[in-house]
Order: sequence, then C-alpha cells, then structure tokens
Amino acid sequence: SNLGELEERVAMTPTRKAIAKAMVNSKQTAPHVTLHDEVEVSKLWDNRKRFKEVAAANGTKLTFLPYVVKALTATVKKFPILNASIDDANQEIVYKNYYNIGIATDTDHGLYVPNVKDADRKGMFAIADEINEKAKLAHEGKLAAEDMRNGTITISNIGSVGGGWFTPVINYPEVAILGVGTIAQQPIVNGEGEIVVGRVMKLSLSFDHRIVDGATAQQAMNNIKRLLADPELLMMEG
Repeated sequence: SNLGELEERVAMTPTRKAIAKAMVNSKQTAPHVTLHDEVEVSKLWDNRKRFKEVAAANGTKLTFLPYVVKALTATVKKFPILNASIDDANQEIVYKNYYNIGIATDTDHGLYVPNVKDADRKGMFAIADEINEKAKLAHEGKLAAEDMRNGTITISNIGSVGGGWFTPVINYPEVAILGVGTIAQQPIVNGEGEIVVGRVMKLSLSFDHRIVDGATAQQAMNNIKRLLADPELLMMEG
C-alpha cells in the first residue's frame, strides 16, 4: 500500500494464528449449513428470575447459559449424530457417549472454548459454577489444556453482547455448534390467537452437512426449543 503512515502493521499473536488456522480448517473441511430459529421463553425468564437469588445464596451466578447447556445435552442424547465427529483418515463416524459441552469464550487474549465436562451428570447450579469458573480462568489466561480437550459440541453465546441470529463456525472436528442470541421483547401470537408481548430468544444451529442431514438438524432444533420453552420439562428431561 502507498498509504504509509495511515496504516499500521501488527504481528498476529500465536493465539490469533491458532484461531485463524482452526477457523479456516473448519470452513474448508466441513460444508456448513446454519438453521435460524427462535423460541418464546417467558417461562424460562421467570424460572431464572425465581432461582437467581437461591443460586446467589449458594455463591452461584445463574445466567441463561446453563439452561441452554441442559437443553443441548438432552437433545444430542436424542440425536447422537450431533455429538459425533468424523475420523477423516479412516472415513468413520465416531459416536461419543460422553457430553462435554464447549462454551466459546471471548477474552482479551483471543477466543477459547473450555467445556463443561460430563454435562449430563450435573445439575443446573453445578453447570453454572463450571461455566463461570472456566470463563474466569480464560480471562486470566490460566486455562489448562485439559479444560478445552475432548469437547463434543459447542455453544456460542452472542446474546451476551446484544447479538441475534448469526452463522457460528463449527469447532472442528465437532460437527455442530449452537449459537444463542439475545432475549428480546417482541409481539407474538399466543395460543388464543391474541397478539401479546413475549420474550423471544434467537437460535442459530450450524452443522456439518457431510453427516448431519437438514431434517435431523431441524428436529434437534425443535427439541431444543421445546425444552427452553418449558423449564419444568427441561428439569425432567435434562
């Protein structure tokens, strides 16, 4: 460029280089398709409001993310192809009978994806504590490799910074990633055909079309929505 002093060149950090390499590898290897959907979550909103103080009394910060982890875990148990990966060298699908749910975490040092280990065996507060603790470690640059190893499917929460629908990139070699958008108040039509104000969460599910079919992905999305719409059902099935 001939713009001289109007430009500045900064070397990419090792972390940023690793992120760039992983993103390119994912997009070049896995044919991405993203489904966009939304779900009315007034009951979920009220449930979190009800238990937020109970959680705080136990030293737990309860956000909406643990609910999403529980809903996603229950869903990939029903649709195990979403919790799988591809062994490209042997052309085999690897089904995983463990559920380590990655949480994409944006920090000043770059993007990290620690995972909630064995999420299917943990309660809501325990999941919340693990998310918060690993996010803290990520921001402090103290995550261990084990914290990020053996993830099976990832959640990317852009709602925390006001985002809605987007097209999250799969955390390869995983085969799916769930994007969570903000919860916004907007008009909805209720069961009686009336227009009322509801609380609506935006969801985006990217999947590897080599092994995940569109109908399967939408059925999984429908199940996630069903569980997030009714937290009592989530407690029973999650």
